[in-house]
Amino acid sequence: MKTNVIDVKNDGTGIDAALRETERFADYQHLDRKETLRLRLLAEEMMGMVKGIVGKFDARFWIEGEDKEAQLTLEAEASVDIEQRDQLLALSSSGKNYAHRTFMGRLAGIFESFMMSYDETTAYALQSADLGYEMMPGTGFERMWSLGALRDELAGIPADVEKKEEWDELEKSIVAKLADEVLVGVKSRRVQLIIRKRF
Repeated sequence: MKTNVIDVKNDGTGIDAALRETERFADYQHLDRKETLRLRLLAEEMMGMVKGIVGKFDARFWIEGEDKEAQLTLEAEASVDIEQRDQLLALSSSGKNYAHRTFMGRLAGIFESFMMSYDETTAYALQSADLGYEMMPGTGFERMWSLGALRDELAGIPADVEKKEEWDELEKSIVAKLADEVLVGVKSRRVQLIIRKRF
């Protein structure tokens, strides 16, 4: 099953409709109360990220899946320019967005960086998302960030203060706890945030 595709904006337009589609998907897939709550939490976290995107933002949201597997997708066109990137960086005096210290804030930063043109994205994504960022042949994406890759990398790094903070941030995140995988990828100027969950 695939839900209706809902247009969502960071001014809140479409968010209630997206959450209604989430409930409809859960009902169609015969998810129980606990499973439905978890799916809704994932959708709510995704919609919360939408509200945090800087500048004018239009995207499409849908869920698809069968047999108690769900894939939530948020898709936008790559259209952010250098001026908008500079606005993102200017949000903190250190040159990095303070909101990106949380896991979902960091995910928003990765998504925003992937919305820039190819050359800008390559440099900026590596700067803001050095862990979990990969070139992924065979995935259909030109560039991709993966929660699974981030988990693997953090597990293989000797403990230090910075990496401990990053692991603690991951442990506190609802999405990181509930999702089986989170991907941010770009393909043909379309940027997608994908959250996968098997119940």
